[in-house]
Amino acid sequence: MTTAYQGEQTLLVTRPTRLIALRYWTAMVLALIVAGVLFFQVPWRFVSLGNPALAGLPVSSLVAAFFLFLAFLAFVMAELKRRTTRYIITDNKIIREDGILNKNTEMIPYTQLERVDLHQTLGQRILKIGTIVVDTGDDVLNIEMVRHPAKVQELLSARLGRRAWTGPGPQPPPTR
Repeated sequence: MTTAYQGEQTLLVTRPTRLIALRYWTAMVLALIVAGVLFFQVPWRFVSLGNPALAGLPVSSLVAAFFLFLAFLAFVMAELKRRTTRYIITDNKIIREDGILNKNTEMIPYTQLERVDLHQTLGQRILKIGTIVVDTGDDVLNIEMVRHPAKVQELLSARLGRRAWTGPGPQPPPTR
């Protein structure tokens, strides 16, 4: 695989799983539940006053439409968070790109790596996702909510402290 980074070979390109935006997904589900309850006028079945109307539409239907809009907004935010984050591992560095209007790119060359840690909760272990923490001593880069994190950690750990190869031909094997 080739990459836009001059003279480098891309080893892995991945995005986080949808669980990176769990709070947005939770907000979407709650908004859909509230919208469903209001649309079917559940609160007004227990009150003798009935459902008031505004401009010929029941108020509960208007509020339900508002909660549907909030659910749609939460869905869009969740997908934008996931789709605009990308992790690229090349043969010389680790790159994290994110953002829509304001693009952020973090690059860490393998020569600066000190530790590569894997963090997983019980639920993440069951779902085979996790967060890789790349530590340079001065800075920390989190590769969040990736699939098969043990494979990514192994890929990075094998390159721990490796010098960038600028000579002709293939890169020599690592020396330890």
